[in-house]
Parts: sequence; structure tokens; C-alpha cells
Amino acid sequence: MSVRHVKIYYGPCDSFSTVVHKPQKLRGLVELAPVEFVNFCMLEMCGHEVFRCNIQNLRFNTSYELDPVCQRAIHVVVESSKKFMRAVNYLWLWNLIEEQILTRNKHGPSDYWPGKLELRRFANCMDCKTCC
Repeated sequence: MSVRHVKIYYGPCDSFSTVVHKPQKLRGLVELAPVEFVNFCMLEMCGHEVFRCNIQNLRFNTSYELDPVCQRAIHVVVESSKKFMRAVNYLWLWNLIEEQILTRNKHGPSDYWPGKLELRRFANCMDCKTCC
């Protein structure tokens, strides 16, 4: 799944005394998932909720420049995409450092621990009771 994949959960819209799902208000390169909550709209990226609003606050058949709620949603999606990409790059870099630099290979630092250690067994409670 891409970092920029957006999934929209939307509920039925209450308008003109009818309650039905209206995917016409939500379009674009997104995955739509109808839910049973009335007037509900939630945007999800990478399994995390990034934006939630009342679906009636979105304007119908208008450009996003004229809809302040839609502008906020777009701003949140863009910022979340940047944060997710930063997290992916950070995790990739640390994985690369761990694999290439910190793991021991034939070019890395050699291990100076002896092969077999003769470890002495510690005394148990009963031995300590007789000696003290």
C-alpha cells in the first residue's frame, strides 16, 4: 500500500428528509468505504485517521478552492503524506545503517569473545544458608 493512499469512510448524508449514502460529494483518487454513521466523513492514510468532519459541511459540486473544509482536508492529507514519507525514510535509513555498518560481517569488526566460556555456577539459597 502506498503512503499516499487515502481511504474515505463516509456515512449516509441527512438531506431533504432522506438519509442515503452520497458518494457524489467524495471523488478523486481515493478508496471509498461506506459506513453506517449518519453525516460522518473520515480520511485514513496508512491505517491512521488524519481528518474527520460532518459530511454536510462539505459543499456539493463546487471546486475545492471554494470549500474551506475541503481545503483543510487537503492540507491535512498533504502534511500527513510528508510525515509518513519522513517516517519511512527514517526507518529505511536506520535499517540500512544496522545492516551495513553495525552487523558483523567479514569486512566488519571481528568478534573477540572466546569460543567457550567456563562459567561457574552461582550458589543457591541453601548453600548460602549454611555458609553465613
